[in-house]
Amino acid sequence: MAVPPDAGLEVEVLLRTGPFHAALRAAVERSGLTLERLRDRLDRRGIHVSLSTLSYWRLGRSRPERADSLRAVQAIETILGLPRHSLEALLGPPRPRGRWVSRPQPPRHYGRMLEPAQSLAETVAALVGPSDGDLRLWSQDDAATVDADGVIRSVHTRQVLRAVAGHPDRYLAVYCADPGTPPGALDVEARGNCRLGRVRRHPGAPVIAAELLFDHALRAGRTHLLEYRFTIGDKGAQARDYRRAFRYPVGTYVLSVQFTEPLLPVRCYALAQPGVDAALVHDDELALTPGRVLHVLAKDVQPGVVGIGWDWS
Repeated sequence: MAVPPDAGLEVEVLLRTGPFHAALRAAVERSGLTLERLRDRLDRRGIHVSLSTLSYWRLGRSRPERADSLRAVQAIETILGLPRHSLEALLGPPRPRGRWVSRPQPPRHYGRMLEPAQSLAETVAALVGPSDGDLRLWSQDDAATVDADGVIRSVHTRQVLRAVAGHPDRYLAVYCADPGTPPGALDVEARGNCRLGRVRRHPGAPVIAAELLFDHALRAGRTHLLEYRFTIGDKGAQARDYRRAFRYPVGTYVLSVQFTEPLLPVRCYALAQPGVDAALVHDDELALTPGRVLHVLAKDVQPGVVGIGWDWS
């Protein structure tokens, strides 16, 4: 099969913008594989997909939704030399079917990733809308600052979001402060390419949730860059870690924590929770730089937690 000289560029563009069937078609054409050979490669991996199904996916007549089909998509990414989850991210949430169509679809919860879990659920529930599952994180950068009393005073977040379905026009940002922090001490600011919508604070727990409204609705495949910041006022509780929970996969995540002298941690380490309801585990020890900054970098993050912990003594 002859491969056009600009096929590589077309694939890279379609992996960012979609739709799924166009990206799949371009990636298969660039590889030089026929659908028959692609099916054979899948068979060797113990994944059986009919030729007609592959053809329908490529033409956009149907899309992978069931667990075994999504497993096939992940294998196709490997066979075609594509980044992990690049095709899968273009699919968006499964479409409702049959008797479930008229029922509201439940949001994907945080499970035991963040505490207090019940207070978080109560705060978020009022703001979760029908487009909650229509966005995915392409990349995210969190920069937390810790003051001389050991209190996290601010978390500045920069995100690149991608629409995978529908026409989303807002993002729901959530922050859980350390136990003992008064709920009224939490605040949120829209810092770039967004504006504040509804803001909810739990009356009895240090939990805040805020809608960040876009200037326009996004079409599927489009990306949006935004920035926002959570701040913690007086009487905040001393912190021993910062954790970011992800309900959906994210391509790249960078977390930095900056401390303020004279109070500096004596030991620092990465935190990981590989699953919504898995246990939080301590990972590699981290060295504090002369600038009193720690950071961790994670790629192809699955639902779970990434964070940094520290000991004061």
